[in-house]
Amino acid sequence: MVRPRKAVESLPKYHPPPEGRAGKLRLDFNENTIGCAPQVVRMLRRALNADWLTRYPEYEESRQALAKYFGVSADELLFSNGVDDAIKLICDTFVDTGDILLIPAPTFSMYAFFQSVAGGRTTLVRYNEDLRLPVEKILTALTKRIRWIALANPNNPTGTLMPKDDLRSILRAAPQTLVLVDEAYFDFSGETVLPWINRFPNLVVTRTFSKAFGLAALRLGFVFANARLLAKMRSAHGVYPVNSLALACALEAVKQEDYVRRYAQAVRASRTELCRALDAMGVPYAPSAANFVFVRFGEQAPEIAHRLREQGTLVRDWGYDPHLRDYLRITVGSTVQTRLLIGQLKRHQHLMEKGDPSRAWREFATYSPTGYFA
Repeated sequence: MVRPRKAVESLPKYHPPPEGRAGKLRLDFNENTIGCAPQVVRMLRRALNADWLTRYPEYEESRQALAKYFGVSADELLFSNGVDDAIKLICDTFVDTGDILLIPAPTFSMYAFFQSVAGGRTTLVRYNEDLRLPVEKILTALTKRIRWIALANPNNPTGTLMPKDDLRSILRAAPQTLVLVDEAYFDFSGETVLPWINRFPNLVVTRTFSKAFGLAALRLGFVFANARLLAKMRSAHGVYPVNSLALACALEAVKQEDYVRRYAQAVRASRTELCRALDAMGVPYAPSAANFVFVRFGEQAPEIAHRLREQGTLVRDWGYDPHLRDYLRITVGSTVQTRLLIGQLKRHQHLMEKGDPSRAWREFATYSPTGYFA
């Protein structure tokens, strides 16, 4: 058998949610829970009835239109096959063997995954007990050996936001270090540093249409940076990373901005209702700016996830990870879906471990990931 590189052989196992999700209330993957705009579905049907499948993608018209939507120039935007592909592209472009990535802990696992595949190493800066990322620790860790920093904002799985002042401090302190600000959940937080890409030449911002836009199956992401930096990344990218159907649906989706905005508003209202219900049950949760809530149910969390699944509702369970097994990440859906979930949770309230929210996150001071999660 042909052996892979040592970096690949040593990768920990990825633990995706179980399959068989059709027909269930899917609150486990932070997807849009009601569907994309109907106009997008009609566009997809028209495209499938044409000769689109026989032709390679053409990007320039789509790049111009989508750059206008995001308020950037066309040479400041790069299409990617979801944000995962954007993260891989950063590693392909900038990471040599032994280079170091700096990330919070816990955070989205794909940063460390692709860093490891590239033969790099990862340094963790752990969240405080109040779920604030200590910017002073990041600044202290910013040695010349740090090649890049990845910051999901809002963070996954905690849902927490970093203040813009902290992000600005990091960007200024590390002019020779690439800083990725992953804004996958921007539509729910409303907070962005996208206008900063020309102010900070080391800044890369990513977005996706997999969340609020409801196009997860089409795998469409976006990379933003100043034109000179993005040109380097474009040279390391595949020729056709995004398919024609995804671009056609994206062009229609941005015309339905009101639909997306109303969906995001509904999610924020449902998130408030869910958090109030958790307060009433005495269950600690992280303050979220995303379309999910990170909840500490205690040692019975895997059992609660199992019982919810039996009732047709899926939530994200990390029972395989001893550092996260007390937590469930719950995607926030529509008002009807959230009230259904609250009713189900109340049936299992006797299993929940009550806790002081100020003490619930203490273990993050020593958190060290044992596998990959999404």
